[in-house]
Amino acid sequence: MRNQHAVQHPKRYINSLITFYLLLPFAYLGYVMFSMSQTNNNYYDFLYSDPLNSILLLSVMICLIWAYILWKLKEQNQYTALPSYLMCMAISQLFIGNIIGVVFTFITRVKTKSLQPGANSQKRELQCKLLTILNIVLTLIVVTAFIRLSF
Repeated sequence: MRNQHAVQHPKRYINSLITFYLLLPFAYLGYVMFSMSQTNNNYYDFLYSDPLNSILLLSVMICLIWAYILWKLKEQNQYTALPSYLMCMAISQLFIGNIIGVVFTFITRVKTKSLQPGANSQKRELQCKLLTILNIVLTLIVVTAFIRLSF
C-alpha cells in the first residue's frame, strides 16, 4: 500500500503541471477580453494594435502544446522519456519568460524521479516528438520576435 502511494504522489505533480499549463491560455483569454472591453475593439484590432499581443498568443500556444505533450506522455505511461521532455519544457519556458513555469517544471522533474518506467513504444511517442519539435520552433520564433522588438 505504501509503495502505491509513493507512485501516486509524483503523478500529482505531473497533473498539477498540466493544469498550470492549461490555465495559462484561459488567463490570456481573460486578459484579452478585459482589454477588448476597455478599448471597445474586436480581437483582430487588439491583435494588430501591438506586436507584443501576437507574441503573447504564440507563448500561450506553446504552453498549451506542452500541456498536451505531458498529458500524452502520462496517458501512455512513457515515464522514461519524461525527464528529457521536462528539460526541453523548462528551457522553452525560460526563453519565453515564463519563470513560474520553469520553477514548476523543475519541481516536477525532481519529484517524478521515483516513477516506474512504462512500456516504451516508439510509434506512440512519435507524436510527442513532433509536437516537441514544433514547440521548439515556436519558441525560437517567439525569442526572435522578442529580440526584434527590443532593438
